Amino acid sequence: MQNEPFQLGICMAGAVSAGAYTAGVLDCLLEALEGWEQKRGQAGVPTHRVSISVVGGASAGGMTGLLAAAAIQQPAAKILYKSWVEMEADSMAPFLLDTDDIAASQSLSSLLNGSFIERLSNRAIAAAGNPTNALPAYMDPAMKLFATMTNLAGYPYNISFQSDLQKTIHQMSVHHDFACFQLAGSQLTASLPGKDAAQLTDPGWIPLNLCKGINANLLQQAILATSAFPLVLKPVLFKRPRKFIQENPWLNQQGLLLDSAADHVSLQVDGGLMNNEPFEKVRELLQEKAGGFASRSVSKDSFSSFTNTVLMIDPFPESTGFKETDSGTVTGVAKQILFAMMHQMKSKPLPIADMMNKEKAGQFLIAPVRYQDSPKERIEGARAIASGSLQGFGGFLRKSFREHDYALGQYNCLRFLQNHFTVPLKQFHQHPLFSKGYAEIDLQSFLCEKKESVQIIPLFKMAKPMPQWPATKTDFIDELRPGIQKRSAAILSVVSSNWFRKRLLQLSGHLFVNRYVANTLLRQMHAGLKAHQLCQ
Repeated sequence: MQNEPFQLGICMAGAVSAGAYTAGVLDCLLEALEGWEQKRGQAGVPTHRVSISVVGGASAGGMTGLLAAAAIQQPAAKILYKSWVEMEADSMAPFLLDTDDIAASQSLSSLLNGSFIERLSNRAIAAAGNPTNALPAYMDPAMKLFATMTNLAGYPYNISFQSDLQKTIHQMSVHHDFACFQLAGSQLTASLPGKDAAQLTDPGWIPLNLCKGINANLLQQAILATSAFPLVLKPVLFKRPRKFIQENPWLNQQGLLLDSAADHVSLQVDGGLMNNEPFEKVRELLQEKAGGFASRSVSKDSFSSFTNTVLMIDPFPESTGFKETDSGTVTGVAKQILFAMMHQMKSKPLPIADMMNKEKAGQFLIAPVRYQDSPKERIEGARAIASGSLQGFGGFLRKSFREHDYALGQYNCLRFLQNHFTVPLKQFHQHPLFSKGYAEIDLQSFLCEKKESVQIIPLFKMAKPMPQWPATKTDFIDELRPGIQKRSAAILSVVSSNWFRKRLLQLSGHLFVNRYVANTLLRQMHAGLKAHQLCQ
């Protein structure tokens, strides 16, 4: 395995507006790999290679992962930063409250207007059509990218029973879905001349080449589908050739029933509803990749011999405990039922025992961590990021919130690469890849802070300071009142089909209902931002 690259799979969990944090982590990771590549061949530079082979995610994480396909070939365009921090304005709230979507269709498809996501993804994909860089050496030319989706109609299948009933077929359906892409760029074309893009990818994986515009439209549909937060953002019609379902082992289970149309059209919502952390799928693809190499007699999860690993980026590492205080009320139990159903849908019972092993070399996690200046307090998880406010939607309110989270993602990633994405010294010298890569190199510059392990990705004078917490005043929240009232009035207008009820709401809505909705939402937003220490 000495000449083989170390394979890295990246899994990005759902994050809503905290996708800014995930994007910052990914940006720093790519910068570290690029810095190493620029120094390759110089004295004192490790010679082994790390290759990103799999990128998978859900919801905002899936969106970020798919956008990476554009970002890696157009670094000057700063696609991740522009898509997640700059967006289209300081506050995206006016865009979310805009009523053009309701006026155009005279129907209600979502509580908020998420059309800006389509514009952002369109710009990102268009920028990748004129690449400034070839695919870097640390990206697998056959890299697989996927995003989870929730198929509302589902894929039907039949179960046969021995029965006295005339109808012995029982029909059921599965609703987890995946948008699966595989790079089919110039590197593969050069190595396999005479083959088109479809022949360069594995069965069931959609070939992707943004430089040539191959399936760029499907990539954008997938970005919109995986990020379509249920009810809040509109569902997406995802149209793809039927063969990419029939040939994909994740989708085409035995007995799956599909119509005979050339293209399959499905209505999709947020992938996080079914699988918010598709860790096991990233790992499965890495193991398939490893299976193609000749020598695999040693343990894949031992620090002395592992050949690949999964890096999870999760802005909201959450607790799954039942709240006793909610157990005695109907509303409390209803919340817990919904909570239990969602977590059961996301659970991965088969690999759970394996994943719980703290000594595994096959899994790493980056999650938000920041420190208060005075006193020196460590804050983790959702409370560490500004986008953790308002159930993950807080980042849409201010650019300064998103800037903080992007910068914190960079800071956390750099510290992770320096101190945690490492191989312990006691196993390092046994590892055939890393020991050879660092041969005759002074390890002192590449040790973690405690001097007990060696960096897998060597770092070269990178600096990412921890950002200042973006506390502000609450005045800007009150400016949203007209937009909330206008959106509320538009929603009430289309949901009331009866003429008399519609006229009654038109007369009373602005006087009471819309005012009540605006007051309630503004009060909750004030309280949420203050509880998150974002407003005074």
